[in-house]
Amino acid sequence: MLGFKRLYSQGSLSRLIQKYPIGATVNGYKIQRVLPLPEFKLACIDLSHEQTGAQHLHIDSSARKDDDNNVFSVSFRTQPPNDTGVPHVLEHTTLCGSEKYPVHDPFFKMLNRSMANFMNAMTGSDYTFYPFATTNEKDYNNLMKIYLDATFNPLLTNDDFIQEGWRLENKDVNDIESPLIFKGVVYNEMKGQLSNSDYYFYKQFQTAIYPSLNNSGGDPKCITDLTHDDLVEFHDTNYHPSNSKTFSYGNFPLVNTLKTLNDEFVKYGRRNVILKKLLPTDITSGKPKHVKINGYFDAMLPKQKQYKSSLTWNCGSTRDIYDSLLLKILSSILLDGQSSIFYKKLIETGVGTDFSINTGIESQTEANLFSVGLQGMSAEDVDKLPSLLNNIFKDFVSKPIDSAKIDAILHQIELNKKDHKSNFGMQLLYSVQPGWAIDIDPFKILNFDELISKFKIDYKSQGNELFYNLIKKIFLREEGSNNYLQFTMTGKENLAELLEAEESTRLAGKIQKLDNADKNVIYERGLNLKKKQESQENVSVLPGLNVLTDIPTKGKLYPISINDNKIIRITDTNGITYLRGKLQINDVIPKELYQFLPLFSDSLTQLGTASQKYSEIEDEIKLYTGGISTHINGYSNVKANNDIDLNLEVSGWALNSRTDKVIDMWTKVIGQTDFIKNKDQLKILIKMLASSSISSVSESGHLFAMRHANAYFSKLKSINETMSGIEQLSFIMKLSKIVETGNEMAFDEEVLKPLLKLQEIILNLPQERLKFSMITDSTEQSDSVSKCLNNFESLWPKDSTLFETTVLKTNNYPLLAPGKNNRTILKFPFQTFYAARSQSSGIKDYLNKDNSSLSLLSQILSFKFLHHEVRERFGAYGVGMTYDSFDGNITYYSYRDPQPNNSLKVFNELSETVKINEITKQDINDGKLKIFQSIDAPMNKQNESIWNFNFNITDQMRQERRTQLLNVTMDDLHSVWNKYLPSKGNFQEIIVGDMPIEKDENVIDIMNS
Repeated sequence: MLGFKRLYSQGSLSRLIQKYPIGATVNGYKIQRVLPLPEFKLACIDLSHEQTGAQHLHIDSSARKDDDNNVFSVSFRTQPPNDTGVPHVLEHTTLCGSEKYPVHDPFFKMLNRSMANFMNAMTGSDYTFYPFATTNEKDYNNLMKIYLDATFNPLLTNDDFIQEGWRLENKDVNDIESPLIFKGVVYNEMKGQLSNSDYYFYKQFQTAIYPSLNNSGGDPKCITDLTHDDLVEFHDTNYHPSNSKTFSYGNFPLVNTLKTLNDEFVKYGRRNVILKKLLPTDITSGKPKHVKINGYFDAMLPKQKQYKSSLTWNCGSTRDIYDSLLLKILSSILLDGQSSIFYKKLIETGVGTDFSINTGIESQTEANLFSVGLQGMSAEDVDKLPSLLNNIFKDFVSKPIDSAKIDAILHQIELNKKDHKSNFGMQLLYSVQPGWAIDIDPFKILNFDELISKFKIDYKSQGNELFYNLIKKIFLREEGSNNYLQFTMTGKENLAELLEAEESTRLAGKIQKLDNADKNVIYERGLNLKKKQESQENVSVLPGLNVLTDIPTKGKLYPISINDNKIIRITDTNGITYLRGKLQINDVIPKELYQFLPLFSDSLTQLGTASQKYSEIEDEIKLYTGGISTHINGYSNVKANNDIDLNLEVSGWALNSRTDKVIDMWTKVIGQTDFIKNKDQLKILIKMLASSSISSVSESGHLFAMRHANAYFSKLKSINETMSGIEQLSFIMKLSKIVETGNEMAFDEEVLKPLLKLQEIILNLPQERLKFSMITDSTEQSDSVSKCLNNFESLWPKDSTLFETTVLKTNNYPLLAPGKNNRTILKFPFQTFYAARSQSSGIKDYLNKDNSSLSLLSQILSFKFLHHEVRERFGAYGVGMTYDSFDGNITYYSYRDPQPNNSLKVFNELSETVKINEITKQDINDGKLKIFQSIDAPMNKQNESIWNFNFNITDQMRQERRTQLLNVTMDDLHSVWNKYLPSKGNFQEIIVGDMPIEKDENVIDIMNS
């Protein structure tokens, strides 16, 4: 067993630890243990509430510089008793009002009365937790009181249950003759989740491997069996201090946190909490286990490649922290990157197009489960998978492991410890929460240095045998001794229809049991719920911040210097240098090549050079740097009338002593990528991009809808639609089909030739188009890095004549052409919908005063009107209004929306149904708080010059914009309301999903194109 005694540095950390004497009692809590973490400049304090036994973990960050973000969380062990999703529905309904705060949805209302940079509630597989983060101490105390009252004293009314969970209700709540349908926020959320093919695969896999672990989120076909009584009983059983774990991180006084907790907990006695130990299915008996089910058909793949299959092994208990670490390191060796043996043997050989979503090591409640799976497989390869994986394991243990791989893994661990992350407290919470939920000692999890030290000692003494023995013990058993579960999903084109048919049958079954009196009750209940949703509440019981006293008028400055084409920021980076570079590619790319730009940038970090495979380059990147990346991005240049600034971007970071390695890697991937020699790897990349594309739409359909809608009004957004929207998905599908045909001539002409043309254009641009950003900790380091960057610039000529005058000017990129009308359906076989509506204000000046007013108005309308109308009334999981201060677009959206037509109607009629005089001074205060949550949120070190580098926005311009936002008045809101909000002008509506098509509607159906 690992111990906890550590030598720690003198100074601030040792003084910090002296604040917490073991055995002392503070506000009802006894200090049990203290663990210094000198590598992070943290002190961890383990406390227990003497009356209830509630556990509290505090991590004191007072000794850390530039870390003033404070985190709080309250969590409960919530083993789901069935698949009705009762933990998930409870998570929602606890936040719908409590004894001290008896207003509807105090959680959502506090989103706009707070400066929290993170507020959420999350349901895990067997636990539920409620975390927030803020830098404001008053805000911290307010939110902690609301979270505690919400979780321990929720109202849990039947109205909240039927709104958030599920209900039968008339489709038109005002018409008793309209059909009854299922409604409910969680119900529609989970229907949306099940539309994601990756999520569907994972949840079905989880059911097969861990049947004792019911679906905590809820299966829609079971959610409609949940009752209000079930909900109340589940809360009474699980939401008790004795079953809770609270967490705090930061530099606010612990004594105040403990007092607030004790004030709540003194009402309770100690409860003996006994929870079942949930174990996965027994796969150690030696009998073959192969679960086969149907899943979603992937239109991006050929019909013979519609199989996903994985093998899973139980690798032991998650309670052994060290073994869990070994398994994670082994998983990284076996699976991460192009040099890994499984990538080479499974992806490069074409057995699958990509790894399945469950691939890798997962610490799932009580068991470490290791899975290797593939998607885009043939039926024949599914049958061969067990023997194929067995042979790969045998091959692996027969050859030496490159020690550089181990060094690279350790280097990444050490480097990430030094990298300053603004959400470090949240990261620590995420790391301890799953294990802590089953009473794994959080000190063991946090004492990471000791785990790594033990690994280094064991690896030094045992070498490769450390991993070989692990593989032989778990994966290589005697012939015929099958200690794994194979899980296979076959894509079926009619799965969405089958799920809809199941819902229709279930709905009919519910309705069949109703008589006219029941239907009248349902109708009246719907009217009453609507009345409650529309009623005005007194929210003065909720605490909040005041913009005048709690938001500083002066924003935080990030001073920079500019040296030629380099933006340099000197600050405390903990010995790290962060680099960015960009090459402007405006006005040189032919229109037909824009769609190739994302594939071109992805290829740079996937293909390799004439002399080096990318797998070798990737190993160097991991060994010497924190990583590099390449992207194509477009921005509005605020100093050039918001003209488009289109760039090939590259970034990377490393220890100061190894920053030259970042630039060496840039040189290789940008200057030496060989598309011809690495043509086979290019084909693999295209198939991988295709295989994951539909899931990305089901997960973020509102973003695709918004992007498409905005492309009718903004040239930059039109470019984004080409490069990352539905147009790009359609394009990747086309390229994937070329790859699948095996027609080399077509591939060379339609894929390779355009990419080579882009490479020629980009590498022949003049050096004057290059710009760099550097964040480091000394002028000596910046001078040294600048010399290396000067060498990197030599990849490009000083002058260039490679400009075709006939090439499309970037600022003349065409908008999407309107169709027959202003509505477009993006057809996908999803169980729910996403909607967007966009119009242009015509404003193109970032510092235009109306910009700030419209930004504030969009926030107020989102939380004061749209949340109520679209989420509460119509059951959409998410809704909002956004305003783009760069291109002037006003956009509305809904997310996982069962009634998109109703939502679009709300959007269209907003300026008529909402009266501007309904907006109050409190609304203006709350809207400004919402805006400044993001403006004043803690920032990662590597992003501290991002505004200037990407948008040409200086600190002075940011301050001017800040002042404008703080000074927006009611008259300003009236002015922009009358000027811009009425929907008399041109607008576009988009619906993503399997919408019935009406006459003359524009339809884009890439699944059947």
